[in-house]
Amino acid sequence: MKKLIPISVILVTLFTLVSCVESSQKYKDLQSRLDSLSVVKDSTSAQLEDVFATLNEVENGLRSIREAENIIALQSQNNGELTVTTREQMKQDVAAIGEAIAAYKAQVAKLRNDNRIQSAQFRKRLDAMTAELEQKSVLIVDLQKQLEEKDTQLRIKSQQIATLDQTVSNLRGDVASLSQEKELHKETIATQDQLINTAFYIAGSKDELINAKVLSKGGLFRSARISYEAEQSAFVKIDIRKVNEINLNAAKAKILSIHPTGTYTMETDANGMQVLKISSPQSFWEQTKYLVIQVM
Repeated sequence: MKKLIPISVILVTLFTLVSCVESSQKYKDLQSRLDSLSVVKDSTSAQLEDVFATLNEVENGLRSIREAENIIALQSQNNGELTVTTREQMKQDVAAIGEAIAAYKAQVAKLRNDNRIQSAQFRKRLDAMTAELEQKSVLIVDLQKQLEEKDTQLRIKSQQIATLDQTVSNLRGDVASLSQEKELHKETIATQDQLINTAFYIAGSKDELINAKVLSKGGLFRSARISYEAEQSAFVKIDIRKVNEINLNAAKAKILSIHPTGTYTMETDANGMQVLKISSPQSFWEQTKYLVIQVM
């Protein structure tokens, strides 16, 4: 009958063998390599996570840029409806997008220069990102140019409007001045016309004419001094365009002032009173505007 080996002896033997293996140099070298590989694995995993985090950041950024681009494109189509505030906000948005694109380009370039990932799919993905970023850069430059052109056009329009407003204001001033000047001319013309067509006459006895300083006390007619020394209130003021007849209320009358023959007649009315009828007013009043008639 075979003898059974005690379990305790087997366990002691195994423990002795394991201890011998762990204490061997070969085991220690293998364990060191395993530990190094674990560190490299952990480092590589962290680096890959960093790379893909950067890729995700760029892709999310491109998505946001596409959305912002669509909004700005819609706003830029409403040329006549953009307020100053909206236009300034668009300029700020476009500038911010340009800065974001530049930052994403730098990130993609950094990934492209990273030799840790060399797969064709990764490179293709980077190429697609680079192409889209370049396209967006061109679009942003074009949008900035359009906004600058609109600003220039608005400045020109504002200047033109200001110039037109000033011109209109000047024209209104000129019109007001001309209107005022016209009124002054009208008043001057009316005054001159009134003076030109105003005449004075006096009809009275010898004594009345002397008292009015039209005749001297000796009965001499003082025609040269009528307008200076005669009592103006003694004369009757008339408009020569309207008065062509003067009723003298006397049976006899004679004209003392100088008036051309043929420009007037002395006629007798139904009551036997003298009436002066002026047939040619302009000629009649040409030499003097003062008519002196002595009645008897």
